[in-house]
Amino acid sequence: MKTVLPSAMWLPFGARMLRARADQGLSRAELARSVGVTDDKLREIEDARCRPARSLVERVDNALGTDHQLLDAWAITLQAEAFPNEFGDLRELGTHATRLWEHQPMTVPGFLRTPEYSRAVLAPCYSHLGPEIVEAMVEEEMADRAALTGPGGPKLRVVLNESVLQRPQGGADVLNGQRDFLADLIEADIVSLGIIPEETPHHPGLGGAFRIMEFADRPGMVYAFAAQGGDLTGDGEDVGHCRMVRDAIEEASVDLTPGSELLISRWPTG
Repeated sequence: MKTVLPSAMWLPFGARMLRARADQGLSRAELARSVGVTDDKLREIEDARCRPARSLVERVDNALGTDHQLLDAWAITLQAEAFPNEFGDLRELGTHATRLWEHQPMTVPGFLRTPEYSRAVLAPCYSHLGPEIVEAMVEEEMADRAALTGPGGPKLRVVLNESVLQRPQGGADVLNGQRDFLADLIEADIVSLGIIPEETPHHPGLGGAFRIMEFADRPGMVYAFAAQGGDLTGDGEDVGHCRMVRDAIEEASVDLTPGSELLISRWPTG
């Protein structure tokens, strides 16, 4: 009988528990003995191959002295798996994906932005929060970028509307710097980037921005972006529909290279 694995939402929890153990310098066997379970049981939890019981997480929390942080993460993950409308730790979930595909019709995705472009996008939207909060949000996006584009990150594919790379958000220097950065990422084989040309008569991606995350040994998930937050789902029908939209977007897209005119041209062009 094939064992059904927990959803991919448990991957970040398993990684968090492994880090907490490593931070204390404990082997898996040592921690297992101290909490009264087998080494194999802890391995299953760290590999997200089972949902741990609350009582076990409490014992691990106490053994590692993590001040209920693991228990809090366990409760959040359990709630998110049951009602996956929002998930605050989308970055960490994304790092466990083998492939991450994203369509953005309005801006460059946060994990591909330069700090200057990030600031130019966020500041007008959150000016009421003040510059310090905006700067913290920029730093959060840079952490997201480091996690998803760094070693061990997922295979990245992004499709933008052509207008995204023509809109001088933040001014000419900011846009040109963002174009250069994207060209460097493509050159380094960190991301594959496509655009949907402006003259496309039947645009398949007008339903909004969304992300598809595929995992090695468990079902894929979709995150639909919204003005505030977004919706995460692992529902097979919803994911299947988004894959169909993705395929239509890909059919309408044109791949960019580091030497594509859209990336090497300077704004303003005239």
